[in-house]
Amino acid sequence: MFLWLISSDARRLLGFMAADIGDEEEELVDAFTGKRQSMAMHHYPPCRHLGKVLGIPPHTDGLGLTLLLHVDDTPGLQIKHGGRWYPVRPLPGAFLVNVGDVLTNGAYRSVEHRVIPDARRGRTTVVFVEVGTVGGMVSPLPGLLKEQEPRYKPIELGEYVKGTFKAILEGNRFADTLRI
Repeated sequence: MFLWLISSDARRLLGFMAADIGDEEEELVDAFTGKRQSMAMHHYPPCRHLGKVLGIPPHTDGLGLTLLLHVDDTPGLQIKHGGRWYPVRPLPGAFLVNVGDVLTNGAYRSVEHRVIPDARRGRTTVVFVEVGTVGGMVSPLPGLLKEQEPRYKPIELGEYVKGTFKAILEGNRFADTLRI
């Protein structure tokens, strides 16, 4: 039931996004319909060795649509802006949304983020990810390319996933390597 509810909220959000970027709602929703969805619960136990441990390394969620729900009020999520890391204060009951770069042709930019454990308290989140593709390819939506040039090269979904994991290990943004 929870997956159905969150998926419905994601579809509604896609409608707002389509209006914002000047695309047809149907085209954006179709990019996600019948595609892979995943949901995970992450728990980070308290950790006294903060200088030696990283909860999740810096990365971006450039593939589609990510919704993050904080189950508790323990901080840990940080976003990078202007070369500095900033903490994100958890808001009870609120979703944090991250949107991929490529599908929107750069209209939205995925935010680089990481998770730092807390020394005294555990942290729990629920993450919902929807993958958006066009004909099995990670590429800008065709409707957006009527009035603008593509900013990203299309790439097969499997190659995109491999490249993303490699880039995370190297500390890079994979979507930036696809820029035209």
